[in-house]
Amino acid sequence: MNIPEDDDSDYAKIAEIVVAAVSEAGNPGAFLVEFFPFLKFIPAWFPGAGWKRKAKYWRKLGECLVHMPWNVVKEQMV
Repeated sequence: MNIPEDDDSDYAKIAEIVVAAVSEAGNPGAFLVEFFPFLKFIPAWFPGAGWKRKAKYWRKLGECLVHMPWNVVKEQMV
C-alpha cells in the first residue's frame, strides 16, 4: 500500500514516526540499557535516561496507532 505524498492525515504521520521508532529501537546496542539492565530502574528524569522518555513517547504513539482506527469508526457510527 502506498501513501500519497500529499496525505496529511494524522494516522499516516503517526505510522511514519512509529516505523522510525521501531527502526531505531531495533538496532542492537542502540541504548545502554541493553548492556546494563539495572538502568531500567533509574527514574526518567535522571541524566542519561533519555531512552526512557523516548520509550514512553513511542509507547503512547503505538497505542494511538492501534486505537485510532477503532475510535474513528466509533465516532462515525454515532
